[in-house]
Amino acid sequence: MSWTPPEPPDDATDEPSEETPPEPHGPYTRENPLTFLVPEPILLRLERVDRPGAQPGEQPVAFTRAGPDEVLLAVNAYPAPLVDAFFASDAFGEPVIVVGAAWEEDGGVRGELSALLPERTMRAIQDTVSPEDEDDEAEPWAASATLGGTSYEEAVGEDEDDEDEDDEEDDDAEPHFPLVIGAVLRFPENRKFPGDFELEVDDLMRSILEGRAMDAGQKRIDNLLGGI
Repeated sequence: MSWTPPEPPDDATDEPSEETPPEPHGPYTRENPLTFLVPEPILLRLERVDRPGAQPGEQPVAFTRAGPDEVLLAVNAYPAPLVDAFFASDAFGEPVIVVGAAWEEDGGVRGELSALLPERTMRAIQDTVSPEDEDDEAEPWAASATLGGTSYEEAVGEDEDDEDEDDEEDDDAEPHFPLVIGAVLRFPENRKFPGDFELEVDDLMRSILEGRAMDAGQKRIDNLLGGI
């Protein structure tokens, strides 16, 4: 797992000003999260699962890292027609890049994981979800599969120091859009690096990727039993 805090402008000074805002580097909140990237693309296996508390019309989906050593990475619920579209379009037939965001909340760590899907995949999902005439009014849940949002590349911005050739390659690259696949959580009493949030998130993500993470509900019970 790795992350790269935004670089300050070339003309940055010691004193913040309207032209040179301070670097957004902690404290990490929901509005200013720590963003991170899993270095290698992951092949995800999707499976419909039963999950207590799922809302009517929603289908929980488990995302497992495929391979000899399968690891459950995340579980999230989506409108059932959208889940059908995932499978119909083979949205996860190829390895995907997994990114995330984390922030401090009530002394613990909260965040979410997202899979970056290429534009062609998002369009395939959209075509499956909304095959009717574009002029027809879309169902409310169909907004989850639209391309109206900001692409990941636009969100993170471009490196101003890149050479012209690299810029041309970036311009030709297919944009990707994040799809949230699940939440991450570490309770305050389970933190290992309370004084270093970046190390905490790195350790949390390693635990998830290595299959050492525990369901939040079960972990809460273990914490309560441990305090008895």
